[in-house]
Amino acid sequence: MRLLFLGLVAIPALAQAPRYSQAEALRAEWRRQAPAFTERQLENMPAADRARWELSVRRIQGVGAPPLLPPELDKPTEALWLEKAAQAKEPGEVFDAFYFLNRLRSSESMGAFANLVDSGGFGAWPKHLRLDAQFTAALLATNDAAQFEKIAAVMDSYRNSMQRDPVREMVSWLRLSMAGREAKKPEPIEATPHAILALMDAWNRAPWAKRAEMLPQGKLNLGPDSAFWPSLGLRPPSAETLALAHVGIMARLAEGVPTPAPKDWAERIGAPQILDADPLARWYGFQSLDRFAELPPDISKAIDSVVKDKKLSPLLRAMLLPALYKHRPKLATAWRDELLAGNDPIARSLAVEHIKEAPKEKVLEALVKRVWRIEEYDSVQGLIKAMPQWKLSAENHKELLKKFLSHPSWTARLDAWRELRKLDAEAEWPKVPEPASNIDQNILGLAQELIRKGDAVRIQVDFRDHGSVVMRLDPINAPMNVANLVILARRGFFDGRRVPRIVPDFVVQMGSPCDTMDGGPGYNVRCENSLHWYGPGSVGMALSGMDTGGCQFFFTLNATPHLTGKYTRVGELENLDEAMKVLESLELGAVIERVRVM
Repeated sequence: MRLLFLGLVAIPALAQAPRYSQAEALRAEWRRQAPAFTERQLENMPAADRARWELSVRRIQGVGAPPLLPPELDKPTEALWLEKAAQAKEPGEVFDAFYFLNRLRSSESMGAFANLVDSGGFGAWPKHLRLDAQFTAALLATNDAAQFEKIAAVMDSYRNSMQRDPVREMVSWLRLSMAGREAKKPEPIEATPHAILALMDAWNRAPWAKRAEMLPQGKLNLGPDSAFWPSLGLRPPSAETLALAHVGIMARLAEGVPTPAPKDWAERIGAPQILDADPLARWYGFQSLDRFAELPPDISKAIDSVVKDKKLSPLLRAMLLPALYKHRPKLATAWRDELLAGNDPIARSLAVEHIKEAPKEKVLEALVKRVWRIEEYDSVQGLIKAMPQWKLSAENHKELLKKFLSHPSWTARLDAWRELRKLDAEAEWPKVPEPASNIDQNILGLAQELIRKGDAVRIQVDFRDHGSVVMRLDPINAPMNVANLVILARRGFFDGRRVPRIVPDFVVQMGSPCDTMDGGPGYNVRCENSLHWYGPGSVGMALSGMDTGGCQFFFTLNATPHLTGKYTRVGELENLDEAMKVLESLELGAVIERVRVM
């Protein structure tokens, strides 16, 4: 075992029988420097303290640190997961094996269920640990008729043993039928916003040619009388339901545009989001426009109308840049430069991604000066990602990266160091800035207080017209992230914000100050990753890289084992039965009325 982790040695190791308390772990993980101990000191250390130290080293991920994730999660292979499947006993273990074997498209994925089925079936299977999607994936992966029948029989046994889920069952039918597999169609189900999202997700997963076959003739009608809804397995929705589901429908249509967009897409679907009154619908729609090799006349005319809109927000202007670069390149460059020089840090971060060649020296100096603030981290992230396109010499690239090793944001320093290591294997682990703001001090102070108390923190999220869920957060596992959520909730940061991401059977995400999936609170919070399992109802922090957490968080609607150890898990939802009902009633764009610490 390597005991001296380069770049991590900062806290003096004690001579004998050292301790490593939770408070010390908090300080070390915030400073991104862990103490080094000799093997003898570790042997004499209490088991809990040693485990805490080992977790800190893995969380910090400095030079020479061992990985946090075991091989089956870090680099999953069929062999590893077949071995795990043979050992699986608990439902979570069985689910994980089945899940990863399906992701790996293993023909032996059903082996994960051998022990479970032989030992009595699904009578004790957890209610919210849903297997419908996994059975569907296994059915789609096999071309063996006997294997198909075996999987279908186990799937029927599962459904007969569990409380049936009409939406998940219809999703399975739609995916199978669109793939040309024999499947009995269930009775049409109620067209709730959640069901519409789930079934449009399934529809989007099929090739465009197959989807086009399902569409009614002519331009897609999205009204209550449209034949599109019954083709998905839905009963005709009411006008009120369609009004609630509107943003979700627009989002799914945008997400469903293939790359490249087929010529008949505009004739059959159009791009109604471009001129939509809802900013979130536009946010989704703008992202689909660069998939068109040439813009159809109607869409081209709509873009011309949009670019003349003086009230278009900087964020939406930035989201339109990829399409403009493809279809209106001169205008795109002018917009990019305006956004780079503007006051919106999120729009600037998106514009930075379109700097395809090295700016002139004075222009670059001005840009670096502009992003030299903690709240400009996203722009620095974009700059660092853009640099390899600039055809810089290795020396110039290194010198530019070294500048960011003293940026006031720790995460900017970390990103610069990671890129620098590709050019200079001896680059030293960066130093963490001293707490430069009240928010740093407040997070650390509250985290220490929460650790001392040791009690779970309960936070209630009230949704407008949909009820509430209660998060039960663990300050021992993730003190900085829990403290941060408490501080933001007490500030009213989340109140009135919208829910910009809902993926049925996966996650519901929220917390953005932009009402999209962009932005943060103006600072970043360290990751506190662990191997706590992402089961149904887990609460995690959304990220765009290591140590980029802030205000966006998500709830899992099923087990999501591929997230384990990669996103800080801060806790879980209380009263899962009721919480799931609330989450599955939400429409995309639903409003958070209030978030309060209980």
